[in-house]
Amino acid sequence: MLPEEATIADAFVNEELSYSIGFWLFEGVAFGKVSLEKGENGEYAATLTAYTTGALDRILYHRKDTYVAHFRLAEGGRRFVTTAFDKTIESKGKVKKSHTSFDYDKREMHWKSWDEDRGERTGVENIPPGVYCDDPLGAFYNFRFGAYGPVKEGSEYNIFSFPKNGAVPRIYLRIADKGEFLSMKRDGMDANYLSYAMIDRDLFGSQTGNVEIFFTRGMVPVEAVVKDLVFFGDVRGTLIRQGNGQ
Repeated sequence: MLPEEATIADAFVNEELSYSIGFWLFEGVAFGKVSLEKGENGEYAATLTAYTTGALDRILYHRKDTYVAHFRLAEGGRRFVTTAFDKTIESKGKVKKSHTSFDYDKREMHWKSWDEDRGERTGVENIPPGVYCDDPLGAFYNFRFGAYGPVKEGSEYNIFSFPKNGAVPRIYLRIADKGEFLSMKRDGMDANYLSYAMIDRDLFGSQTGNVEIFFTRGMVPVEAVVKDLVFFGDVRGTLIRQGNGQ
């Protein structure tokens, strides 16, 4: 158990979570990993990677998705604030990239995206006063640490995300109540909470942006289902290893 003065970095730095990924009737057709490391200048970097394996790898010509979020500590170490977010998708010999950075002094978010078909695009969005803009990885760690409030059945959370077209959309989280949790929990699953999340549909290429995550009492995510992905349908990741990256 961590001491009360422990920071969010103390709780999660060097944690590695590895997942077997499947969809439709196929299991173990992809592999995913989420990790958090301490970087330079007092910042931290979280990385989510997922890539295809086996027959699916040949069909998709090696699909690999990489998301990297850079954080700094805020509120006395009780939460992460995203300073930059990078997304890279490699599939069928083509690469798509995007980079988003935040200047909280100027209250601006700068973004740049590039792919072979549309070339490079850039833009700037304003950040409202008093608002932190969390990416999904930042929200993942902040939520698990309790930065948005206590985790309990029936709780709801609205989290400011990346500004878009002059507005600031939110990541929505809801903890299922006891009856709902029990109806969704599979036999033998080591889980105590079910969280429903709604995130930006473009992040994973989802038609709805809906995600379901089962957590243990210690807030370890043992299973996640990204709903309604284009072509794939519901994609399930099951925890196969929790380790320390040191």
